[in-house]
Amino acid sequence: MVSIVLPVYNGEKYLKEAIDSILSQTYRNIELVVVNDCSTDKSLCIIKEYMEKDDRVKLVNNETNQKLPKSLNIGFEHCRGDYYTWTSDDNIMKPNAINRMLEVMKKEDADLVFSRCETINAEGKKIGESELYKNLDEIYYNNIVLASFLYKKEVHEKLHGYDTTKFLVEDYDFWLRAYQKFKFVYIPEILYKIRFHGKNLGVKHLEEVKLKKIELLKENIRYVNDQQILDGIYREISNCYFEISNSYYYKLTDVNNKNRIRKYRMKDLIKKLLNR
Repeated sequence: MVSIVLPVYNGEKYLKEAIDSILSQTYRNIELVVVNDCSTDKSLCIIKEYMEKDDRVKLVNNETNQKLPKSLNIGFEHCRGDYYTWTSDDNIMKPNAINRMLEVMKKEDADLVFSRCETINAEGKKIGESELYKNLDEIYYNNIVLASFLYKKEVHEKLHGYDTTKFLVEDYDFWLRAYQKFKFVYIPEILYKIRFHGKNLGVKHLEEVKLKKIELLKENIRYVNDQQILDGIYREISNCYFEISNSYYYKLTDVNNKNRIRKYRMKDLIKKLLNR
């Protein structure tokens, strides 16, 4: 059985589309564990509607808002499958996603498989595709796993789930820890749609995401010997600082403040990079 965890917080707008894509999988031996993280919209009503129609849908209600990493751990505590994945209430699985990933996992004797994704806008129109990866070591500076993945229950158990202190980068932290111990296999096929609509967590908390990503990159430098990958890490750290600087700059409304920051922000950025 494949267990799919779906954390939900006020996701009524796209929730039906997300659940439909899961229950329409060509691989039928699945369970869907929906973790309602104290939604105040109609999410709970929608979930209950699906529970009445399909006994593969199970509900876990958090009594207090736990945020994503804790909600994931809670969800997986209720799972019975041998293979795990999770998805978001605004994204879409292609019908053959689970079947294809399970097929490759067994054929390649992999512990974790992941695939390409396409990106869609709020209306569901395609706006792009994830790039093709040739070197999996790129994971040390780029979250190449993205949102389409499947892994063995053993992976989750040995890593003790998602780190609740890594909110906003909990997935990237999990992949980095898993990469040290388990076999990853990449599927160069598009099996998933990631929706961008302006209210995604990573968009709403850009500066915090970038700062936490920098911490992760620094923590994992010790595992890298390849100079090309090291260069990629340093380049990504530099990019993160630059994006943080730009984000703060464009939030300012005072022109004089902007001029002062324009003058000093690059100097400050260079200092931070030298002290990494």
